Amino acid sequence: MTVEALSSTADLEDAREKLVQSFAPVREMLDEPNVIGAWSIRQTLAHLLAWDGWAEETLAALERGEAVPIPAEDAMNSSAVEAVASVSAETLVQQLMDARRLILGRLAAMTDDERREKRYTLADKQMSANDFVDMFIEHDLEHASEIRAWRKAKGL
Repeated sequence: MTVEALSSTADLEDAREKLVQSFAPVREMLDEPNVIGAWSIRQTLAHLLAWDGWAEETLAALERGEAVPIPAEDAMNSSAVEAVASVSAETLVQQLMDARRLILGRLAAMTDDERREKRYTLADKQMSANDFVDMFIEHDLEHASEIRAWRKAKGL
């Protein structure tokens, strides 16, 4: 039995919860600029939603043995920001959680061995589903940490 695969799924869910908690006290400030570089919290969350959507589609395509290009990040981010520009904080949180649940569902359909096996080629790199999971855990935690640092600097 491999604990790594099971804990990676729990960690993926936990990372998203930590992200949501990072901006919960300042939900009314989602559009404040310069939180993460020039980005607002809303823009950062849109960026994460875009990557989650890409990840879910990519995992499905890779499972079918299809090649998947890395997206043009600027275009993907711009489109994602437009898509959430007028949604409420509550809707945005729901979208973040729903997007993560889709990835978790796709991972739950895999065995531990399938999740560990480096059977995907992405940008000329061999990866496992767990490698994918680790990237998304780190991505959520990185942005959660940046939001918390901004809040601390602003005394929020």
